[in-house]
Amino acid sequence: MNVLFAPDWRQGVPYQRLLSEALAHCDVHVEFPHGTRRVLPLYRMVRDQHCDILHLHWPEAYWSERGGRLDPFRPLRHPVDLQLARLHQPIVYTAHNLWPHNVQPTPPIRTAVQATLRMVDQIFVHSQGALEELSRMFEIDPSRCAVIPHGDLSIDLGLPTPQAEARSVLKLDSCRPIALMFGRLEPYKGIEEVVTWWKEHRPDTQLAIVGEPYCEEYGSLLAHQIGESAAIHWHPQRVTEQELGLWLSAASVCVFNYRRIFTSGAASLARSWGVPILLPRRLTTIDLSEPSSFVLRFEEMKENFADQLNQALALQPDYAAAQAWREQISWTTIARQCTEQYHKVLFG
Repeated sequence: MNVLFAPDWRQGVPYQRLLSEALAHCDVHVEFPHGTRRVLPLYRMVRDQHCDILHLHWPEAYWSERGGRLDPFRPLRHPVDLQLARLHQPIVYTAHNLWPHNVQPTPPIRTAVQATLRMVDQIFVHSQGALEELSRMFEIDPSRCAVIPHGDLSIDLGLPTPQAEARSVLKLDSCRPIALMFGRLEPYKGIEEVVTWWKEHRPDTQLAIVGEPYCEEYGSLLAHQIGESAAIHWHPQRVTEQELGLWLSAASVCVFNYRRIFTSGAASLARSWGVPILLPRRLTTIDLSEPSSFVLRFEEMKENFADQLNQALALQPDYAAAQAWREQISWTTIARQCTEQYHKVLFG
């Protein structure tokens, strides 16, 4: 079976690469687009590249605004593009996000998202909560959806380094607890609210913010807000897989405060690493196999965040304790589930 993954975002996130490698063991050959096309990109892609199924990821790559005078029409052309592409072969769609990050869901964007959900043959979501959200917002028939968890991103990082050694390498305080926020720094992640809380409450825990800002302006905004605070370690750089493994090994707890999110590969990775996780209760679409003593939820930053932080810090990171989670979301399991759905779409 030949499956075309689009767009090709392997340089940004490892999800597609890891899934395609696992699918090869299920006799599924994955290809990626040959170049990019501007007008009707999906239709022209499947016309020129033979495949049995088009597996669509992050469709906003094909209708995000680029600053030209035709920008408003890009999302509006998407339904036509999809319809023409589907004349060539079936389309499945992994709904990694509900809406594109850091943009307002304008009417054209809503039209593009609704068209994607309405016209594809099968929808993959990463949690039961995500399925319920899609059904509620877009009246999607659950029979057109399959819950397939986000795969294990920890396999690229090797094994953890002892905490004291990791902190020594990173030149961090060996005695003070560390709360880690990691990944690409973007407004939708609610980082500013966490920084404000840290500066106001001054807990005996160092906050480490690690990752590359998605744009220079946002990086400058965060740097200005952090200022000279000794309680916050500011590392606004993209880190290698080896460096990320060190930061996770050094952490006492990982903090997430997304304003809006559908799936979090970062939270899943922290769960795989056995680091206690602190995140808002409102993020019901993130599935971390709860209840778990390693996953703590807070109501609001101004309410019980401090209490939940203290509970998380009372735990010790435990990579071995996360073994069952890593098995649950292994790429072998994910690939097998995807393959079953591919066969369902093709053969009924």
